[in-house]
Amino acid sequence: MIVPKNKEIKPKIGFIGSDRQNILEDLDFAIRNKFDYYEIQGLGEKFDFKPKVIRDAKGISENNNISLNLHAMQFLPISSLIPEVSEGALKFAKKEIILAKKVGVKQITIHSGERDRPNNENMVAKNFEILIKNLKEIVKLGRKYGIKIGLENSFGPDRLCRKPEDLLRVVNSVKSLGITFDSGHSNIASLDPVKYFKKVKKFVINIHFHDNDGKTDQHAVPGKGNINFKGLLKECKDSNYFGPFILELFPHSNVLKGREIFLNLWNQV
Repeated sequence: MIVPKNKEIKPKIGFIGSDRQNILEDLDFAIRNKFDYYEIQGLGEKFDFKPKVIRDAKGISENNNISLNLHAMQFLPISSLIPEVSEGALKFAKKEIILAKKVGVKQITIHSGERDRPNNENMVAKNFEILIKNLKEIVKLGRKYGIKIGLENSFGPDRLCRKPEDLLRVVNSVKSLGITFDSGHSNIASLDPVKYFKKVKKFVINIHFHDNDGKTDQHAVPGKGNINFKGLLKECKDSNYFGPFILELFPHSNVLKGREIFLNLWNQV
């Protein structure tokens, strides 16, 4: 959310669920604790919802002014050189968009996939071609349903969009594609989260907020790792980015701790 400079405004904060089976319980937690956003997680065995759950989730979120995001499943690499795999991933991504529309989701986080042959530049270039081609279709369908797509930065050495340059390469090739900036992922990739954000901020539509030691994806409460969150939030304010900030913390008790720490830092910058 972008607002005019020098206008005092509260940041929009939410959290991500542990898996899709707990969506109604998570929404109850969001209501009781007055969160602005809830991001449905892409984990768990339940890929779809029963019609009643869809109706309830949509009604609850709308009646309580909670904006919904969706963290897309990532069990298939959408950039794979194997047609049956990348085409299957694309097909499933489209199903995710249709599901998101039913539930009332306005924003989806999606993943880039891996380099099939990390040391073969020609093969990696083909991975990028397939990724860009498929994302164009995904964004087009998302646009039809009024849903924004945010490509998340990766952290594994064989992932396509680990570095900001690679992430920008993709979003500059796919009109209307945004970025979900994950603070923890950038830190594990041995890249300074503040510098990373500065490079990609023009396209950021969502921030996943969690800490780590720079080695593993710990999803730690801010302050338990080594990320400079004060610097990151200052850059967000200076860039007029006020949310969503999605606390990717578990369990719910850590979500509440994380929000308290977030607001304390936010008020300092």
